[in-house]
Amino acid sequence: MIAKYLKEYENELNICIRCAYCFEGCPVFKELGWESDGARGKAILAYGLLTGELKPSKYIADKIFQCTYCRDCLERCSPSVKIPEILCAARADLVDAGFVYETHKGMVENVKRTGNIFGDEEVTTPVQEGEIPVYIGCQYLARPNQAKLYIRILEKIGVKPLIKNEICCGFPLYALGFREEFKKWKTKFIELFPYKEMIALCPTCAAFLHEEYGKEIKHVTQIILEHIPEANLGIKATYHDPCDLSRVLNIIEEPREILKKIGVKLVEIERSKKTSYCCGGGGGILMSNVELSDRIGKVRIRQAIDTGAPMVITPCPTCEQVLKKAAALEGNIVVRNISDIIWKALS
Repeated sequence: MIAKYLKEYENELNICIRCAYCFEGCPVFKELGWESDGARGKAILAYGLLTGELKPSKYIADKIFQCTYCRDCLERCSPSVKIPEILCAARADLVDAGFVYETHKGMVENVKRTGNIFGDEEVTTPVQEGEIPVYIGCQYLARPNQAKLYIRILEKIGVKPLIKNEICCGFPLYALGFREEFKKWKTKFIELFPYKEMIALCPTCAAFLHEEYGKEIKHVTQIILEHIPEANLGIKATYHDPCDLSRVLNIIEEPREILKKIGVKLVEIERSKKTSYCCGGGGGILMSNVELSDRIGKVRIRQAIDTGAPMVITPCPTCEQVLKKAAALEGNIVVRNISDIIWKALS
């Protein structure tokens, strides 16, 4: 195998001190329990692929792709080894070597054919003139009522969203290892969205637009906090931090401040803020390993149930989807998108 992309991370792999602190919060390691399921084990596999001491195999590919990209490992890593970037590079080399999941390949084809991850030709963007570019993202475009609700919220607090016909930001192409496809897609995206400053609804899109495109991104909750009036909903709930908001963009207090301002009594969950436990919905495992995603989702929803709050609120559409599925299996808690609660306060 030619380690074209991993080569860039040779020095990075050499600074891993093998301390294993990355095991502590890894949701995949917690479920599967093998050394090769944690970040340290995956780094060793990646190093073996880079040096040629290991030949690519389905076993290694499965391990490298069994990651939610939650970045808890990076948060705990004392030398700050860029494990998520290393795994992205390893995935790209494995894809080039022919180790491709059919489900991942299908999603990439969906994006190239329709512009959205679902391959839904009926998905439309609610185009409108405005002052501030707002990027909706595939997950919210597939839920038109939720997307419109966010737009109504922004307009109600005095923000004028500028919304253009959208295409996917390209994160799935990059994260799943389809680098050549992403390179072309990125050029297309930049032509369509040349703006330096943007608002994004989806936490994952917001993080990727910030990291890969260098955009000055604000997540929608930051804008809402600046303008939302006080209310008194009298609701008790817990809050689930999406990994991309808390660990990538450091947006931790803003959603909490909104909820407190509109009268939601928050009960903190066992793992929150920078050490939030992943819902199990990231990194592509929702397509390649549903069982593993479900197991992680159940752990998170049980943590939410243990707070005693009747509701868990999150601003991420993927987290919402995974947690709702887990709640249906585990019971005793309602899962809501933060937009539903904000609109209730504004109404």
